[in-house]
Amino acid sequence: MRPSLALSIGAVFYILSGLALLLAPAQLLSASGWPTTPNEMLVPARDAGTLLIVLGIIDWVTRGVVGAPVRGLLWANILRPAASLVVNGWEWAAEIFPASIFGVTVAAFVLDIALIVVFALALRRA
Repeated sequence: MRPSLALSIGAVFYILSGLALLLAPAQLLSASGWPTTPNEMLVPARDAGTLLIVLGIIDWVTRGVVGAPVRGLLWANILRPAASLVVNGWEWAAEIFPASIFGVTVAAFVLDIALIVVFALALRRA
């Protein structure tokens, strides 16, 4: 896979995910299965949305980069879902997640693995 295509895929995914978290955090968390959504949870959800939008913008504006900079971008895009897998895996092992979000978490694991594969394939061609 071409690095520019992988960065474009990442950009669209991150921007759309970030917009959902930024503009409708309570609805997204509720739809994900969280039993209640206190106002205190909305702040970090919006912050996460902002970070995802910024990552998406970085991916979008740098999709034409070549050489060492694109390899750095691809590694960063691999590390984001890899870190998410580690953190969420630990939270499941520690039984921190409520059982009501099991399906969403499995979907997030699959999505994170898919993103890792996309960026790793692109890294092979960078």
